Amino acid sequence: MQCSERTMNNVDSVGPPDPVSNLRPIKYHIPKHESQVERELRLKRIEVAKWNHEFWTNHNLRFIKEREAYKKCLSDKGISTATADQMSEFYKDFLDRNWKTHGINRYSTFMHYILFVLLLYNIYLSLTLLKVSSSSKTECSNEKSNTSYFHLKLSNGRWDSRRMVKTFDNVIIAEQKPSGMVCLATQCSVDRLHSIVELAKNWNGSISTAIYVAGEELYYLQDYVRFLRRCYRSVRQTVTFHLALPANQFPQSTQSGFTTDQLPCHQDPIIVLSNLMKQLPETLKRWRTRMPYPQNHLRNLARLNCQTHYALVTDIDIIPSTDSAILLNTFLSERPKCLKCVYVLPTYEVHKSVNSPKNVAELIQLKSTGLARYFHMEVFKLNQMPTNFLMFEKSSKKYNGLHISHKVPKYQLYYEPFYVSLNNVPSYDERFIGYGYTRNSQVYEMFAAKYEFEVLANIFTFQHSFASQKKKSNYREIQYAENLSLFNKFKKEIAARYLLSHYL
Repeated sequence: MQCSERTMNNVDSVGPPDPVSNLRPIKYHIPKHESQVERELRLKRIEVAKWNHEFWTNHNLRFIKEREAYKKCLSDKGISTATADQMSEFYKDFLDRNWKTHGINRYSTFMHYILFVLLLYNIYLSLTLLKVSSSSKTECSNEKSNTSYFHLKLSNGRWDSRRMVKTFDNVIIAEQKPSGMVCLATQCSVDRLHSIVELAKNWNGSISTAIYVAGEELYYLQDYVRFLRRCYRSVRQTVTFHLALPANQFPQSTQSGFTTDQLPCHQDPIIVLSNLMKQLPETLKRWRTRMPYPQNHLRNLARLNCQTHYALVTDIDIIPSTDSAILLNTFLSERPKCLKCVYVLPTYEVHKSVNSPKNVAELIQLKSTGLARYFHMEVFKLNQMPTNFLMFEKSSKKYNGLHISHKVPKYQLYYEPFYVSLNNVPSYDERFIGYGYTRNSQVYEMFAAKYEFEVLANIFTFQHSFASQKKKSNYREIQYAENLSLFNKFKKEIAARYLLSHYL
């Protein structure tokens, strides 16, 4: 016993692990005749141990806090257990984001070595002791960043018939499985994607979104989609994303120089996107003047990826009235299926200074004060005239609930309504690229094929701005002229295809 006590008095004493830092406290032995060098080494070891304890206490408290927040996020989604692979993704993401804090510059090379060994040992302890259920790597705040976020390989994809555009289906899939009878199919370029927030909130159903992206825009888009899915539950749950890339504008670098991971969710999505777009190289900011926007490619991509019987094809800034998907699901489920019936949603412009109208009564009130008007009334009245807005408003006032107000009696050239239809309608002709006749060509063919257009009451869509008459840019003038020439040829093709005796 005496020998054992003497031995114990001549060594360092080690206690049980600290519950937070996971490090064992050490009481260093002080030799009876301690030299100056021994004393300095002992004090330096105490200093390193103290710093290491404080560092890992702060580090692990941060880890536990983020883990609990992550578990709560999963709990809100109804997920209570994660696999070991999923958990490893959480650990990796946390360590990747905090690795820079592990660098130490205060100590000598010898102390660096000691501390590095301690850090590796503590990482091992942390991973062992904190191996619990936690995460899904795509929906909450700890998602893999940049190039691995979208599920695509640029070497895959699908070319269009002229190898001008390469498309990628389902690069991000909505959490919520498609339900109901109708899906909203929409499209845009990256700079207009902020509208998806209000669109998803109002629609309240499945959304298939096709985005045209050029070069390094791809990686800025990934960062923005991460922000949207992290901060807006409706986007995360309902929106599935698809991509289209121009053949001569594939990305050269591997990632953007900007990240949205640390941005608070209360930031305006318009401002977040604007800040991202400012980071783009000047060459990418000007590419649209040289590359016509393939609207019909994107409309086909979005609509054909809808997993429901019906689709409503819109542009990204055309917002449906509140809970439109729910109303349409009820309406369509109660009607016998009509293979050649399409249902028009009247479209208005609402001044940007006012709140979005929640129902037809609010819309008509805004219209009476000059804060709402028919879509394209000032810039191109023929675009919507056959809808007959006055009949729609009268029917909406007279009868409650979603119902058919009236039929569009005959086709008028340039008519471009937004409508719900079965997915058996003709595809959008992808020869029409850029400005002019893109939607019009498809509606023209539908009338030739004897589809019936019926206007719905007590539901509508709107654009949150007043369109103004502007002088077309040179490149738009060129695109319009090219599409007009193509449209004249297209009408002859349609007449032959549907055995028409004359052009519509």
